[in-house]
Amino acid sequence: MSKRLKQLIAADLKSRLDGLEEAVVIECGGLAVAETEDFRTSLRESGVSMNVVKNTLARRVFGDMGYDVPKTWFEGPTAVLSGEEDAVTTSKAFDDWRKKNKKKLRIKGGLLAGEVLEGAEAENLADMPSPAEIKGMVVNVVAAPLIDFVSVTNNVLAAVPNVLQAIADKKKEEGE
Repeated sequence: MSKRLKQLIAADLKSRLDGLEEAVVIECGGLAVAETEDFRTSLRESGVSMNVVKNTLARRVFGDMGYDVPKTWFEGPTAVLSGEEDAVTTSKAFDDWRKKNKKKLRIKGGLLAGEVLEGAEAENLADMPSPAEIKGMVVNVVAAPLIDFVSVTNNVLAAVPNVLQAIADKKKEEGE
């Protein structure tokens, strides 16, 4: 491959990965054409894009972006997955497809909020709650005491007419 062509490919890859702070780097070999198409479609439906990369160029691009990534990331067939949201969601989309299709593809590493993750750390991303799930949990934790307060207040207010009626009935009894 000519030097000029390598420069163009590297520039294209850099433009696609520029500003990337959340990604998952996977092993992508051993898939039939139909499996690869199914994999890409599944990822696309989850808002994840897949860039199959030339290892030496990808290593250079990641270095240019300021990431000190292990050389093992770029050995063998490699793809960089990045999503519209975050690395957790991206990892979950990959893991779901991998489990559904019983494939032994592995995660080589990842980026989470600009930090480099080793393979095992990146594999654990699929088990973490996504930022949307975490926000939901926080809302539930904050809202639970307020909901309880409203419930108690409603019960107290609902009991007031009964108490007033009981007092009126008692006075009526005493007055007779």
